[in-house]
Amino acid sequence: MDIWNSKEIAKDLMDYIHIIKKYEVSSFFLSVDKLYGLADVMPDNDYYSIESLEVDFVNYKPISKTVPKIAHFTISLVNSLVSNPDIDIQVNDPISEYAFDMIVTGFGASNGDPEYKMAWHLDKDIAEEGDGPKKYSHPLYHFQYGGANIDGLETGALMLMGAPRLPHPPMDIFLSIHFVFNNFFNKEEDDYSCLKNLFADEDYIDILGRAKERMWYPYFKGLTDRSNSHSELNLASLFPLAV
Repeated sequence: MDIWNSKEIAKDLMDYIHIIKKYEVSSFFLSVDKLYGLADVMPDNDYYSIESLEVDFVNYKPISKTVPKIAHFTISLVNSLVSNPDIDIQVNDPISEYAFDMIVTGFGASNGDPEYKMAWHLDKDIAEEGDGPKKYSHPLYHFQYGGANIDGLETGALMLMGAPRLPHPPMDIFLSIHFVFNNFFNKEEDDYSCLKNLFADEDYIDILGRAKERMWYPYFKGLTDRSNSHSELNLASLFPLAV
């Protein structure tokens, strides 16, 4: 099975939607229609291609250690990923374009309370011709707080910085949604206990397993390969502080 085959990924996506609906996770997972649309067009390409797919979530419960006190949240996840089918994945990273944006908006208990925003950005640092040396540590794939999604917001006494860039493997739509579920929804609460059943579903586990094989195995292999034989997924690129 070709884990980068667009038709196979589209099939996984359709199965994924059915599993989401089976466990009624769609009660707070609001963008199933967009996933249906993606699954319909994905087989038209001979490569993996998602352009700025937005998936929205609502959490009506407060999250601990949040300042200021927030009554409920919305989470907007935007994922883009384009693969290159014409390269040797043993030597080059198949991902030619990548971005993951997560914008969290917090709402107070009263209608007059202001909105608060937090944003994280995970991207691939694709070198352009003529680029000079990096001024700061710049892992190939890195998480970064802030970014364009909070430009222009009033910060008060809060200082926002572009550093540090935290190494993290890339996530496709399956892993991205799983990331949000695990970080923003307490599966021990009655409202979200359906996540326990979802995470234990064998088909769900299989789909995530293929996504991990596609997105994470090459990344972690690059971290452990001391020969640095891969042109991009190597220790020096993925974790510069380690060399």
